[in-house]
Amino acid sequence: MIREFWAENFLSIKERQTVNFETKSKDDEWASVDVGGDKRINKLAVIYGANASGKSNLLLAIQNVFELLFYSQAKRAALVRTKRTFASMPEEPTRMYVSFYADGVRYDYFVTFTRKHILQENMDWYPNGAKALFYKRSFVSDESQAEVKFGDSLSMSADTKKVFQQNTLNNHTVLSTFDKISVENDAVRIANLYTWMAVYMHEVNIQQGMLEDILKSVENDKKRKDFFLALLRKADFNIVDFYTETVTESHPIRQLTTPDDVNDGPMYLIERTKAYFKCAAGDDEFILSLDEQSQGTKKFLSNLACLYSAITGNHVFLLDEIDSELHDDLLLYFLDSFVLNSKKSQLIFTTHETSLLDEDLLNTHRGFVFLAEKDREGAYSKYTRVDEFGLHKNLSLYNAYKTGRLGAVPQLGSPIIYMDDDED
Repeated sequence: MIREFWAENFLSIKERQTVNFETKSKDDEWASVDVGGDKRINKLAVIYGANASGKSNLLLAIQNVFELLFYSQAKRAALVRTKRTFASMPEEPTRMYVSFYADGVRYDYFVTFTRKHILQENMDWYPNGAKALFYKRSFVSDESQAEVKFGDSLSMSADTKKVFQQNTLNNHTVLSTFDKISVENDAVRIANLYTWMAVYMHEVNIQQGMLEDILKSVENDKKRKDFFLALLRKADFNIVDFYTETVTESHPIRQLTTPDDVNDGPMYLIERTKAYFKCAAGDDEFILSLDEQSQGTKKFLSNLACLYSAITGNHVFLLDEIDSELHDDLLLYFLDSFVLNSKKSQLIFTTHETSLLDEDLLNTHRGFVFLAEKDREGAYSKYTRVDEFGLHKNLSLYNAYKTGRLGAVPQLGSPIIYMDDDED
């Protein structure tokens, strides 16, 4: 779970913007996770704001810091895995910090980087509740290896440290080096953290575009399939069963001169998974392919994959525009199911569905809600947690947001459009 995150000079984020997901109220214990030391972290974080306010960029920033930790580079000339800086600061480095819990242990990570180099990184951890160095590194020069120091608490041999040192290029992080080396078992703590990221830390909208493959894997797992069918029935989609088939499709090779040549030209074959659903309407049953299902049904199916993982494991999901294609009641049902059934999973998402602010889930537990807003003059994003506004608990969060009291809403002009008369 992510405790806190901040970023500087990344996409629309110019100055340091910090989001903290710790709960501030014991009333939120049912929707938070005890991480020890009298600390609890909220299971949900929802980001509201106008279009182009930077909502998605916050998710991308969180994703980026974990990408840096996970993906290594094979070539020295490759660029650091990141997106562009703030438009007016192309020569300045990007800085990020994340504090998170993996397998019950807290890690604090800070990194400074440009498009070409990791300039500095520092990771501390709390293996017994006390802060200790995991590792730190500093950039030396283009031609030199980075200086890397590992904490004594890792209990790594000099040979293992040397392998990491020699294989850590200036364009990727020390932890990501684990992906491309073979070391002794004394690197177990690094291996455990790297494996946790691979399994439990997910990229933005990771389930989108993989639905047929997901359904194929679900079909072969009775427990997961029963879960999917039960939730589909509750969601009133009239789906009583589903199955998948592997089909072979032929496609024309596209170097043909005219459309008439397509059917007569050379072809290539590909195998793909196709999903089918048995649907019921009264006493009638019929089969629909996945392609024939509504966009809302497809979106709910992809969300079910997240929900099952969240309930059965300790995952972190980043979902952008979670409300797209879904009815507001169905979205609320999904979020309630996530909070009430997950144990140590976390969902950070963006949405435009303001009706959620009128529901007890968010109106009562305002620490879940963050507002993204663009600075009028500087065009950079700012993020504020709603409970920092001091809004009285008896005042409606929905009304306060809709009337612009909290900001983060579009500033629109008159809908009347004046145009010059056309000239003959």
